[in-house]
Amino acid sequence: MPRPFLIDTDTASDDAVALIMALRAPDVRVVAITTVAGNVEVDQATRNALYTVELCDAEVPVFRGAAKPLTRTPLGSMVLTG
Repeated sequence: MPRPFLIDTDTASDDAVALIMALRAPDVRVVAITTVAGNVEVDQATRNALYTVELCDAEVPVFRGAAKPLTRTPLGSMVLTG
């Protein structure tokens, strides 16, 4: 029986690869994907997640989440990833 997962992601390239692996894994059932700002802005993260779901021919809902951190000042991706 596949394990259910809710995946919360900023859907930069590394996360897109992880989504593909999860969506195609026989022992994983992705029940939903939520997106947040991180290495990419939240709108780009949402587009990337939707594209990845489509690429995998999966039927998984994608929900747009927070556009910035809730409790601190956002850092640009260059600060986070160099």
